[in-house]
Amino acid sequence: MKKILFLSLSLLTAAGMSAKVTLPSVLGSNMVLQQQCNANLWGKAAPSKKVTVTTSWDNRKYTVQAAADSTWKTAVATPAAGGPYSIRISDGEATVLDNVMIGEVWICSGQSNMQMPVTGFPGQPVVGSNEAILNGTNSDIRMFVVRREVSDRPLDDCNTDTGWQEATTESVAGFTAVGYFFGLNLYKVLGIPIGLIETDWGGTRIETWMDMETAQKVEQNQVEKDKNHQAPNKTAQLYNAMIHPLVNYTAQGFIWYQGESNIHTGNAHLYSQYMQQLVSLWRNEWGNQQMPFYYVQIAPFVYEGDDKTSVPLIVEQQLAAMDKIPYSGMASTTDIGSGPCIHPSQKIPVGERLALLALSKTYGKKGLICESPRFESVRFEDGKAIVRFKTEVRWARIIRDGSKASRSPEPTRFSFRHGPNTSSDNRRSPSARRLSRIRSPCATRSATYPTRRHCTIPEDCPRSRSARTTGTMRSKTAVPRSRQA
Repeated sequence: MKKILFLSLSLLTAAGMSAKVTLPSVLGSNMVLQQQCNANLWGKAAPSKKVTVTTSWDNRKYTVQAAADSTWKTAVATPAAGGPYSIRISDGEATVLDNVMIGEVWICSGQSNMQMPVTGFPGQPVVGSNEAILNGTNSDIRMFVVRREVSDRPLDDCNTDTGWQEATTESVAGFTAVGYFFGLNLYKVLGIPIGLIETDWGGTRIETWMDMETAQKVEQNQVEKDKNHQAPNKTAQLYNAMIHPLVNYTAQGFIWYQGESNIHTGNAHLYSQYMQQLVSLWRNEWGNQQMPFYYVQIAPFVYEGDDKTSVPLIVEQQLAAMDKIPYSGMASTTDIGSGPCIHPSQKIPVGERLALLALSKTYGKKGLICESPRFESVRFEDGKAIVRFKTEVRWARIIRDGSKASRSPEPTRFSFRHGPNTSSDNRRSPSARRLSRIRSPCATRSATYPTRRHCTIPEDCPRSRSARTTGTMRSKTAVPRSRQA
């Protein structure tokens, strides 16, 4: 009996020693590796087994030994964008990854407005989707979708239903619309392979996309709060299952579309802190504190009664996050909502605006206007409201007194003056003509969100007392306002 047991154990050991290298699902044929860097490759093999990685672009060999827990990891030097190439990984039995491209890799995450595919949701279409799908075939755009799953502990691997896919009519149709149009615009300008990893889940709050320790840096009572939530909205559940498995995959940056589910959680005023902690965590996990993080303003939609304030609080927090998070930027959506639908159909402009941020801030492309105007201050003098903006914009200085609009890299200055103008008045936009007729303005309001007008009200304004009571100015009396487009 002892001999039989010993023989069985010997056979099992031998089988384990000769087991083929296993790779995480995100490493596979058709993938895109980040260009001109040391890109991670990792997996499992028999303990102490030597694993050899050979890259076809330079025929270089890398050797690494599997640890006692069977894990191994190495980094390969990638060239400038190009391909297709192959990678051979062997511990005696080879695994070959074919059709591998070298280019730019981005992680696409968030909730339902990121999850919304190019085909749209039932009854909620995406404008321009048919044309996008018909023209979608492109072997230089590759896509990977993480299966939506939860976990109570950090996982080393995720599941996927498709693996890496080239862009085709079928794969484009089911991929995140915002992510796809972002990647498509990068491809149009950069002309190199683009890899997009989609990891998102509709209806999820930000806390589930970070680990418990990180969330507790903002609010200590996470465990107590989790009693009010079900999966997948418990803290860390999606971080564990859908982010942690990706952290070894070398990428250029992140795009993020989330926030709607934090409107009703009672902590909207802390959202910028949560964003700051989430970005810090992700950057630490990827080992690069300068990874770009570009995100989208919450979708224009009446989420609650018109007298509520949580929506403008979230928008205000999203704006504040830009000042707290280096290498970040926000794509505004004020002008591209879909009225009563929480999933706006205008996903092409969202992807374009995210791409403008990346192309300008990450890739250094010149001549692009990538940021919407951001209010800085206002002063009232001589019957005018002079509004100053933080953002460097080149649509920039517009004097509403009949003179020609000029352009300046300085913060934008608007002057609104009551009274008739020259004949050019009729050639200006309706809003410009309306603003030109304002009598002695005493307040400004910003339309960063269509149903909320944040006011700047001077002490001597005759309407300041009533306006300041509600925090908004809802009178139909025209007052100047700055649009964030």
